[in-house]
Amino acid sequence: MIKYVSAGDSHGEMLIGIMENLPAGLTVNEEEINFYLSLRQRGYGRGTRMRIENDKIHIVSGVSNGKTTGAPLGFLVKNRDFEINKTKREFTVPRPGHSDYAGSVKYAFENAAIPSERTSARITATDVAAGALLLEYLKLFGIKIFFFVKSVGKFSVRSFPFDKKTFEYALSNDLLAPSEDAYSGFKREIDEAIKRRDSIGGEGIAVLKNVPPGIGGYGNFTDKLDGIIAQFVMSVPSVKYVEIGNFDSSKFGSEFHDEMFVKDGKIFRKTNNAGGIEGGLSNGEDIIVKFGFKPIPTVLRGVRSVDIKDFSSRKTVYVRSDTCVVPAGTVVSAMKISIALSQVLSEQFGGDTVSDVSDNFRRYLLRRKKFWQR
Repeated sequence: MIKYVSAGDSHGEMLIGIMENLPAGLTVNEEEINFYLSLRQRGYGRGTRMRIENDKIHIVSGVSNGKTTGAPLGFLVKNRDFEINKTKREFTVPRPGHSDYAGSVKYAFENAAIPSERTSARITATDVAAGALLLEYLKLFGIKIFFFVKSVGKFSVRSFPFDKKTFEYALSNDLLAPSEDAYSGFKREIDEAIKRRDSIGGEGIAVLKNVPPGIGGYGNFTDKLDGIIAQFVMSVPSVKYVEIGNFDSSKFGSEFHDEMFVKDGKIFRKTNNAGGIEGGLSNGEDIIVKFGFKPIPTVLRGVRSVDIKDFSSRKTVYVRSDTCVVPAGTVVSAMKISIALSQVLSEQFGGDTVSDVSDNFRRYLLRRKKFWQR
């Protein structure tokens, strides 16, 4: 199975990623990876650090002539902030909502700034690089990932098409908005938060296209595809919930479940409330993953807290941060889903080379096709 680990601190010299068990012969598209890294940095409402960083992937092992070799792939993303500012962070008033307090308790830190070095959004740069690299792996299966911002603050888009045209529009603006009206509404909400010297949250959505039926498992709870995806997305900073499909507690079962029909010898469905996953396995429909971001805990106006040095009441001190991370967090979440799905696929169809993987997948489709088309 493909494995990925990262290291590095938010304000350290660099961020490091290592990927194991990639098949030999996989194309490594550095231009595409760098595009997604730049996309993570975009977003109306981002803070001043994004004006400092210019994230690029630097691959140090596991690639020859633009293709993976089968050896561990090592890469790094430098922190220009470290080179410019060499920031030393120290404070004893934890920010409610961040890892400052709980992390200090666990590891007995007197400096509440230390825990946030591994829970800051900055460390997600390696996640995006790894996920973007694995988009090439997903292409072996014909799978694509589209992603959008669905809401910011009180402004929410009720519905929109999950198609290529809408995705291209989302990529063309700095809020990943699916329409002009959505962009205007999101921007108004962020402007209000800026005016209030506050932060604001929202929702994102990722759609996986062309995932065949039967990916995942039900033998053990750890095999379930929806559980795996949820764990990866819930690990993204500020994400507080993950939803697969369209949850609606007001519907009866006969109204909610996606009925099956046959037309021209092919099984199809008119709805996709399950979001493409039933019983922990993909069912052939689009996999729809929604996720909600809380307002980030670093608030310019400050919130009440306690100094852990002397237990005196204090307001949190402002640390350079964003007003809204929903667009960037949506990019990160989509790339974490890319990693999650790639791991599941590699376990199910893994091989030493790209050709091995493609052959294994092709045989699966040939043997299973009778279940969806005759």
